[in-house]
Amino acid sequence: MRFVLRLLAFVVVILAAFWFTARNAGELVNVVLPFLRIRASLPLVVFACILGGMGLSGLLAWRAERRTRRLADRAASARLAHEAPAPMEFATAAEPLTAEPPAPPEPPERSEPSPLL
Repeated sequence: MRFVLRLLAFVVVILAAFWFTARNAGELVNVVLPFLRIRASLPLVVFACILGGMGLSGLLAWRAERRTRRLADRAASARLAHEAPAPMEFATAAEPLTAEPPAPPEPPERSEPSPLL
């Protein structure tokens, strides 16, 4: 039932837009911008304004989401940086502690220069 009501509302809006377009198709309006004057059909101007508003609101929503994600990432990294370190595990009698330092890394192998160079 809810789907039928939404579909009916959508059809009414489409018919209203078609009626507005058919009724005002002959109306020409002047759009005066700071350095430009446009003479266009009224339905075209209304449609362009609706598309422009949708695009602007989409752009602003995208920008706000990026800002929110950036702040959330900063908060998460700050929270990780200030967390207490994990407690140290104690060695049991079965696992004796070894005091050997780790082996130093081996130097990289030297290769001969390429004969093509």
